[in-house]
Amino acid sequence: MKKWSNIIRILGIATCLVGAYLMAFGEPIIGADHTGIATVVGITGIGLISTGNTVSFAGKKKEEP
Repeated sequence: MKKWSNIIRILGIATCLVGAYLMAFGEPIIGADHTGIATVVGITGIGLISTGNTVSFAGKKKEEP
C-alpha cells in the first residue's frame, strides 16, 4: 500500500511541474491562452499529491490480524 502512495505522490509532483512549465513557457506550445490549461494541470497535480497522502494515512490506520 505504501508503494502505491509513493507512486501517486511522484505522479502528482510531476504533474505540478508540468503545470508550472506550461505556465511559464506554454505560449509557444499551447497558444496565447495557456494559463487556463496550466492552472487546471497544476490543480490536478495538487489533487494527486493529496490523494497520495490520504492513501498513506489510511494504510497506517488499518490493523493487521
